Amino acid sequence: MKATTFELNVLLPRDARLLDMVRELVVQAAQCAGCGEAEARAFGRAVETTTRDTLENTHSHARLPVVVRQTGGPLEVLVDGRRIILQAS
Repeated sequence: MKATTFELNVLLPRDARLLDMVRELVVQAAQCAGCGEAEARAFGRAVETTTRDTLENTHSHARLPVVVRQTGGPLEVLVDGRRIILQAS
């Protein structure tokens, strides 16, 4: 199934143990957006790196907002306001 429009909004505790979950959520979203396995995994790793950086460089105790969406354009992920876009290959 290839979804063309979706949006997932998640609020997570600022806990590095959840990085794997964020990566896998993004991999699944990328595959739903039509990416192959390798491209989806690479994008998932890029989002994981950004998420890790956000956790290490912010000292807030608030939950970490993560938005994964595709609304007719490229797949994009927002991690605490930082935008990562899946570039078409």
